[in-house]
Amino acid sequence: MPPLTRVLADYAEDHRFQRWSARFTPQFRFVYAYEYGTIWKFTPKEWWQFVSKTVRNNGNYDLPLSRALGNRPRHITTGPHGRFRSSDDTVRCVHLQDWTLSDWQNEVSET
Repeated sequence: MPPLTRVLADYAEDHRFQRWSARFTPQFRFVYAYEYGTIWKFTPKEWWQFVSKTVRNNGNYDLPLSRALGNRPRHITTGPHGRFRSSDDTVRCVHLQDWTLSDWQNEVSET
């Protein structure tokens, strides 16, 4: 990809991310994704990039175990039905095994 094209693509991606993140009030600092007893931690931009890639892959994704957290963070607790949640409003907990392709698409939609 030529340098100017790369710069413009990066700018467009950053602009889409800024519009997406403006939907969340209050802004969240981290997303904790949970699947079958394993937790991964994402910054908002990492989460947006992961979700965007998952949508491009028709809902298929791969979370490397090497990036999984070794322990559950203290502020993440187990709620009803064994679902994780956070007492911190700036943290999102997402249960990936419940998500469909529509959920992934809705997550990155700009509406």
